Order: sequence, then C-alpha cells, then structure tokens
Amino acid sequence: MKFSAKLEYALLALLYLKCEPDEEPVSGRELSEKLSIPYRFLERILSDLKRGGVVRSSRGNKGGYQLNAGPDEISIYDVYEITEGKLEPWDCIHSQERCHTDHNHCVISHFYADFKETLIKLMKSYTLQRLCVTANTLRTKGAKTPEAQAVSEIKNAVSG
Repeated sequence: MKFSAKLEYALLALLYLKCEPDEEPVSGRELSEKLSIPYRFLERILSDLKRGGVVRSSRGNKGGYQLNAGPDEISIYDVYEITEGKLEPWDCIHSQERCHTDHNHCVISHFYADFKETLIKLMKSYTLQRLCVTANTLRTKGAKTPEAQAVSEIKNAVSG
C-alpha cells in the first residue's frame, strides 16, 4: 500500500498553515515556493481541501488560505478521505471473482478488516496539532532519530 504525493503535499501545506506562527492567509504561490510543490498541482489540492471544509480562502492583495477548523480537529484520515477518497487498501470485497471459496468469502478477509480498522484508527489519532508538536520537537532536538519517535508514537496510537 502506498500513499500518493497528493496526500503528502496536502499534509505539508496544512502543516505549513498550522505550524507557522503567522495567522495571516498564505497564498498558494507562497506555499508552492516554500514547500517546493508544483503550483498548479498544489492549487488543485487546495481546491479539494477547501471543498472538503478543511481550509478557507480569501481573495485580494492579502488573500490566501487558512485552516477552516482547529488543528486538533483535522486528522490525517480526514485529509486522506478528501485527497484519495474512501480507504480501501484491497479490492477483494468488491470483486467476487477473486474469491476462491464456495462461499465467495475471502479467506484472509479478517486480516484485511483488522488492517483497515487499525490503519484508520492510527490515521485518526494523528491530528495536525499532533504533527506540529512532533515537528517542533524534532526541530528542537535536531531531528537526530525521528524514526524511533515515530515508531513509539505509532505503537502508542495502535494500542491506545
């Protein structure tokens, strides 16, 4: 299973809007330049995020994008659904011909269901606020071992 560049860019843009201390709207052009994301692609992503209610935009000389909800109310799962659609990491449930049993029931469907449930729970546990706190912690610690911290946080989220 692989996450798309669209999801990654959406999260980076939202984190920039949240983690930067300035509360003023940020233009799509500025986001594109600061984050090294192709402008036209980013504009489509921001349009999707606006339609999904995560950001709002304002026009004019000081216009741009801002979060439309609190950063503790926006999860990775919310952004995933806006950018990617429904989370379906496999297609056997919708494809009867792939099942090889008399009952048309995939033998590993229980694993798939647990995997999906665990992944959704993990994605919902990561809010923009949580990601910003992690980013700031890594920044102050010099980001020497972000993998160890990430693994620890994933274990806590899944078991909690």
